Order: sequence, then structure tokens, then C-alpha cells
Amino acid sequence: MRGLARPVGRFKEYNVPVRFSGYPRVALVYPSTYQASITNLFTHTAYYFLLEKSDALVDRFTLDNPDRGLVTGARLRDFDLVLASANYELDLLYLVKLLDEAGVEPLAERRRGGPLIIVGGLAAMSNPEPFLEIANASFIGDGEILLERLARSLSLLPDRPIDFLDSLGEGLYTSEAEVRKVFVKDLDSSAHPTMLIRSKLVKPVYGEGFYLELSRGCRWLCRFCLEAYAMYPYRYRSLGVVKSLVSEGLKHVSRRRVVVYSLSPFDHPNIRDLLSHLADSGIDFSLPSIRWDTLRLDDLDLLSRSSQRTLTLAPESMSPGLSCSLGKCFSLDAFRELALAALEKGFDLKLYLMVGAPSEREEDVLETARRAKEIASYSSELGRRVSISVNPLVPKPHTPLQDHPLIAEEEYLGRIGILEKELGEGAVAHLRWLHAYVQSLIALGGRGIGRLVALLALRGLSKRNIAELSETLKVDVKFPCRRRSRGERPWSRVKFPLDEVVDKVSL
Repeated sequence: MRGLARPVGRFKEYNVPVRFSGYPRVALVYPSTYQASITNLFTHTAYYFLLEKSDALVDRFTLDNPDRGLVTGARLRDFDLVLASANYELDLLYLVKLLDEAGVEPLAERRRGGPLIIVGGLAAMSNPEPFLEIANASFIGDGEILLERLARSLSLLPDRPIDFLDSLGEGLYTSEAEVRKVFVKDLDSSAHPTMLIRSKLVKPVYGEGFYLELSRGCRWLCRFCLEAYAMYPYRYRSLGVVKSLVSEGLKHVSRRRVVVYSLSPFDHPNIRDLLSHLADSGIDFSLPSIRWDTLRLDDLDLLSRSSQRTLTLAPESMSPGLSCSLGKCFSLDAFRELALAALEKGFDLKLYLMVGAPSEREEDVLETARRAKEIASYSSELGRRVSISVNPLVPKPHTPLQDHPLIAEEEYLGRIGILEKELGEGAVAHLRWLHAYVQSLIALGGRGIGRLVALLALRGLSKRNIAELSETLKVDVKFPCRRRSRGERPWSRVKFPLDEVVDKVSL
């Protein structure tokens, strides 16, 4: 499939095949910025796949173009099917705003004559109940499977929507019956775009280059990590397939650079061979956050062969006992050796920390702060930089900490204060507690929360609006901040492969 020679649309896209007519009309909706949409690999996979495997007219919509498609300019309300991605809980808010701005009724029960909406992605499949106030169905599984089924069944739209949904088979959730997650067992045989949508005006978040999904899932299964449990089992692409994807993909981007997507890249059995191959071939590369205890000291020499000059590490806590309870098992001596060696090699460091874990004490936070301060002080001597980002632990479905309470706002701010006192005011970036709280409402809530969030999206995100809407709708909004029972899991009819194991180890 060849891209157009001339730039297309308001963002002057290239590598974009265009079909101005087709049947039915399928809208790919990414409820975030245009830049975020072209950074998401599924955007590219879905667009190219549906154009190649179906006769549908396919277009894309984001918060930057909620009303009219990026390619055809067609109005969203005139489409037959919306495929919406919701990888993050707050995407539910933004999806409502996007639909409203496009003139599409957000609430499913009120929508008459508008597009059928199917939502997928990490947040929507882990607990689809709040999302089903907006969507007609949620797909519980890997997107490639849904795309293959869509290509076979799109001809049923728009006249036979019920038959269409029934035809999508196992993994489609409408809350009427229990659904088990469906997943691709072999990544080597699954779809991966080699031509990526690119814009002459807007670069993707991680810069220019070929974006490569190296693996899916994570073998470490840290107790707070939704993605590890939701994307289980851990799978990876073989070295031969990866090299072939890179070789073809670099033909369609303006820079010989590979951006690796992986939860833990150094768990891939051939990662060092791959990076050596790229460096020897004059191909630049960039890696995501690295699980620090998978990184050897001699790997720093290999990473130095790229232009990447910031290493992102996520110890979460530098208190050994507390970190082990999360699945990280921090070792001060080993981490200090790695961090100082990286700084000496010319890398800056970005550290992700977490507060609000079970059994956490102020002493644990102070211990973390002092150890981070030691590393930051050494970086200053070398003229390097250490940046620190802190989030509260947000309990997520299907994880061992799914019933754990979100840390109270006052306590959260107190923990941030401890870190800032040691590291200096302004040295610590932290997520707003309100955003973490709304994340937890959506992650853990049921249909009532979906209705509340839909109205909140139209009224504006604030504590006052949450309180007023919860009173009007008679919805409990205090549950995220208390311990919950197993009977308070709205996602209980969505079954993931490790749910039985998680139930045995949940706090």
C-alpha cells in the first residue's frame, strides 16, 4: 500500500492512503490530541488494516478534530461505526467531550440514529462498565483480533447492528454475559504496520522514526501494574521478524531511528543483539522506561551508541522492604552503582516514584527521598540532571492491589512534602490528587460512575461538580478511598487469565 505523494488534510499527512467513498463508514476515534493519536501504534494498525481488508470508508478523529475526519472531512455523526480507544481512565471524560462537540449524543441509551460505538484499550477492557454508559459494547482483548472480525462483518452495517455485534464473537462485552479476554498468541504472525502515518506539521511524542512494538505484557507482574496483568501472557517478536519490520519501516520515515515499545525491553531474549545490529547499521534507537534490575553495567556502553541521553527508571520506592511488597525488590547498592555509572556515561536520569502503597510509613518515604537526593547531588557534580516524578498508587482491576484504598489527599500531599523537603521545592513533579481520584473512580466504578463522569465531562472536572453530581445521581464516590470487598468489583464478569491467581494474593 503506497502513501500519497502530496500531503493530506489539515496536518499535511503523508504515508496516508485515502478512500473518499466506501461502505460502511468507520471512524477511528482517539480521545486525546492529534499528536498522541499518531504516537499510538493501534491508530496506524487499524487505519491501514481496514483500508486494505475491507471496502469501508475509514477516517480518524481526535480532540483536535472532533467533528470532521482528518482525511475526508466527513462529519463524525454521519459514520456508521465508531471504534474508540481508551487506554487511560480519563479517556472516558475526553471521549464524552469529543462526541458532544461532534454533535453525537454521548449517552448510549439516548443515542438514536447515530453511530454504533465499540470501545477498546487497556482501561475500557479492564473495567468496561463505566464505559458502557457511552459505548454500545467493549472489546475485551487484543485489537488485531477485533480488526480481523470487523473486516468480515462490516457489510452488516448499518442495517443490522444487532447481527453485526453478535458476529464479532468471543471477547465482545455488552454486560449481558461473562466474557473472557481473547489475545494473540503469536506476535510474529500478528499485524504490525511498517508504514506509519506522519505529519509535516506535528511530530509524534517520541520524535521521528519507526515505532516498533517489541513485546506485549510483562513477566514481572508488579502488584500494582494493570498493564502487566491485563496484557498477560508476556509475548515478544522474534529477532528475525523485528529486523524485517525495521528494514521495511525505515523506508517510510524521514529519520533512520527506531522507537521501541515494550514494558521491559531488556527482558526480550535478543534485545542486545537487536540494539547492536541497529547501532552497527547506523540506525539510531530510543528505549522506554527500563526495569533497572534487568540492565547490566556493560549495557550502558551499548545504549551510548544511540542519541538517547535520558534513561527512565522506575524503582517506585527506594525502601527495600516496601519495594519488595510491590514486586520491585530495591537494592540500594546495585541501584546506586547503576545510576552513578549512567551519570558518568553522560546520561540524565528520570526516576518514577510511588507513594500510597500498603504498609507505607513516612520513614519509607524519607528513606526514598534521601537516597534520591544522594543520586541527584552526584548528578549535579557531573553537570547531569536527575528529574523525579511521583504518582500515588491508583488501585486497578485485576491486580493484587485492586481492593487497596487510594491514599487520602492530605496524606498524599504530606508525602510529597517529605520528598520536596529533602530534594528541594520544585524538584519533584507530581500528579494532581484529583486526577488520580477520578482515575480510581473510573477504574473501579460501575454504571453509575459512568453516568456521573459523562455529566462531569460536560460540566467540568472539579471536586464541587463531583460532589453535586454524586448527590443528584445518588452515586457513592467515596469508595476509592476505603478498602473494598470482593463483592464490589463491577468488572467481575470480565475474566482475565490470571484472575484466579490474583484473587488468592489480593490484599
